[in-house]
Amino acid sequence: MTTTDSAIPRPLARHVIEVLGSFGTPPARGIQHFNVGNHSLLNALDDFYLSSYLQDGGAAYKMVIGDYGSGKSHFLYCLRDIAWERNFAVVKVDLSPVETPYNDQKKVYEAVANNILWHEPAEGVSDDTGLTRFLEGTLERVIGGPLSLETLTNPLYRGLVDTLEATPVDSPAYQTAVVAYFDSLVRDQEERLDALARWLLGEPTTPADTKILREVGVTGKINRPNAFRMLRSLCQVIRALSYSGLILLFDEVDRMASVGGKAEKLATDTLREVIDRTREDLPGAMFVYAVPPQFINDIVPKYPALQQRVRAPGHFSRVNHFSPMISLDHLDLDEDDLMLAIGEKLIPIYETAFETQLDHAVQRANAAILANVARDIFLDISHRRLFVKSFVVELSRQHHGQEHTITEEEAQAILRGQVEELTGGETPPY
Repeated sequence: MTTTDSAIPRPLARHVIEVLGSFGTPPARGIQHFNVGNHSLLNALDDFYLSSYLQDGGAAYKMVIGDYGSGKSHFLYCLRDIAWERNFAVVKVDLSPVETPYNDQKKVYEAVANNILWHEPAEGVSDDTGLTRFLEGTLERVIGGPLSLETLTNPLYRGLVDTLEATPVDSPAYQTAVVAYFDSLVRDQEERLDALARWLLGEPTTPADTKILREVGVTGKINRPNAFRMLRSLCQVIRALSYSGLILLFDEVDRMASVGGKAEKLATDTLREVIDRTREDLPGAMFVYAVPPQFINDIVPKYPALQQRVRAPGHFSRVNHFSPMISLDHLDLDEDDLMLAIGEKLIPIYETAFETQLDHAVQRANAAILANVARDIFLDISHRRLFVKSFVVELSRQHHGQEHTITEEEAQAILRGQVEELTGGETPPY
C-alpha cells in the first residue's frame, strides 16, 4: 500500500520545489507527490511487515543500500509515510558526519527518544520531535481535545491509564514515569514535567529532580547497562498506547566508512547488538538503516559477526522478503525512465507552486535530455540528485524566459553548473 497521487496544495508544492531547487535533497513533506520507481519495494515492506507481522508483535531489521544522492533519505520518508498510515510511531534519526550513537547503547536510546516524531495528518503542518511531545500529542488525540483537570475523570483518560498500568513493561520505573508524565500534563505541574522529561529522554537529572522522581515512584536512571531494556519498555508502552508498533529509521548520511579504528569496531559491535535486539526484544519494531554500498563491501566483511547478520544471497524483493538488504540499484524502472518519471511529476508541482502553465511536451523533452546527460556524463556525481536539482532550476529558467527544448550542450552546461553547488559543504561520496 503506497499513498496515491492527489492534488497538491500550493503551499506544499512551493515547499517541495524550494527544497529540491535549492538543495536537491528530499523535502520532509510532500514526497508522495513525486515518488516513482520504488513501489514494489514499499508494497512488499507493507504487505510482509507493516500490515501484518509487526502488528502481531513481530520485529525485523532491514538495510537500505544506495550511493550518495541515490535516494536513501527519499526512500525512508516514503516508508515513514506508510508507517503513519498503518498507525505506527516513527523515529527518524539523521546521523551527523561527526557523531554516531553506536559507540554507546545509551546514546542509541537517546537518539530514539529525541527523534520520535509527533505527526499531524494535515499536509501543511510540520512534525514535532521528542518523546515528551509524542506523549502529549497522543494524550490529546485520545481525549479528543485540550487537557484540563476535568480530564482526570474522563473515561477515555482513565481507560488509557488503566491499559498502560495493566500492560507488562520490562521496566516498572519506565511505566511509572510515563503514567506520571500524563498525570503531570493534566495537572499542569511544570517542575514535575521537567524532571520526568529529563529522565525519559535519558538526560542528566538534578538532585531536585531525584526528589521529585522519588515522590512519583520513579527510581534509578537510564544508563548504558539498561538502555536496551528501556528501549524495549518504550516499545511496550507504544503498543499499550494503541499504536501498531515502532519504526526506527536511521539515515547514515554517508559517514560510517570514515570512522576507522577502535571507534569503528565499537560502532559495528553496537550496531550488531541493535540488530539482534530488534529481532528478539523489541515487539512490533522494525529497524531500518540506510548506508552506502561501501559500508556493506568494505566495513562489514571485517566483522564476521556483523557480516553474518547483514549479508544475504539476494536483495530484498517480494519473492525474497527475508533478505535484509534493500538495494536502491534494483528499482521498478531503469535509470533513464526513473529520472524521466520524476521529471514528469515535478512539472505540475512547479506549475501549482507558481500558478503558471508550462508546455508539458517541451519540458518532458528537457527532462529526457537532462536525464540522459546526467547518467552518461555525471554518473559518479550523485546523478539522481543532480538531475532533480538541475531540472527544477531549469523549469524556473524556462518559466521566466523563453520555453524551448534544450540541446545536449545546454544540458551539459546546466548540469555542470549545479555540480559544485550540490557538493559544496556536503559530505563527499567516498
